[in-house]
Amino acid sequence: MKGCGQFRPIAKASEVLGERWTNLVIRELIAGSESFNDLRKGLPLISPPLLSSRLKSLERAGVVERVEKGKAVSYSLTAAGDELKPIIMQSGVWGPRCG
Repeated sequence: MKGCGQFRPIAKASEVLGERWTNLVIRELIAGSESFNDLRKGLPLISPPLLSSRLKSLERAGVVERVEKGKAVSYSLTAAGDELKPIIMQSGVWGPRCG
């Protein structure tokens, strides 16, 4: 199909960011949450298994880094995750304007 290549980057981004709660997990990391418990406090309606699944997905996609320090585990955005900051923040500005 002619011109199909122009859609691939958007399709790939949608695969990573399109799952429910994913953008909110990223927003919490932008806001400074580092531990699983911090993320749970910022997202009280997400179940622990779902949060764990989203973090693993984002880690596989190269958006989030998981670091073990002894028994403690922390999460942070990678360079690729940092690139999402303006997109996530702007969606928070845009969101109230729609429907």
